[in-house]
Amino acid sequence: MELLGWVTASLFAPPGEALFRGFGAGTLEEALEELTGHPVVLPRVPPEELQAAYTALFVANPRGVPAPPYAGYALDGELLGPSLHRLLAVYREGGLEVQESWRDLPDHLAALGEAIALLGPRRPDLARRLLEEFLGPWLGRFGQAVKAHDPTGFYGTLVGLLEEAIHAKTGVSQA
Repeated sequence: MELLGWVTASLFAPPGEALFRGFGAGTLEEALEELTGHPVVLPRVPPEELQAAYTALFVANPRGVPAPPYAGYALDGELLGPSLHRLLAVYREGGLEVQESWRDLPDHLAALGEAIALLGPRRPDLARRLLEEFLGPWLGRFGQAVKAHDPTGFYGTLVGLLEEAIHAKTGVSQA
């Protein structure tokens, strides 16, 4: 669960220097190969195109954001709904706190991925719960939108590989 969480956190965090270093060194592909059990080749995309794709898919788009990166939005159809409170309860049960330095909502998929990674080694039951109750439904609702609207193919490919990895880890298909 830990590696799956870190890959999720990397996938849904805004692209930055760490992602580009990991991408250039092949560590993201290696992690995905370990999770899926087969060789992975990710599309090579210039940093500025990757940033533009991330923004258009997850942050701001004149035609509407196709995949808001919030688990609660996928579950409730709104931000700050009842799913957010359930998620925060799981965080508390696992001894996690949202840091004041975090500048987004606690159900942002990057935060959710980090929580899965942190809980995996010591509370695998809670990590799996986050995966099944929050990440899985987001992929079910928005995974196809990412694949359909990603102009680079990078995020669409990553979402598909994440779905494969979750299926390999849990036996549950998100499609």
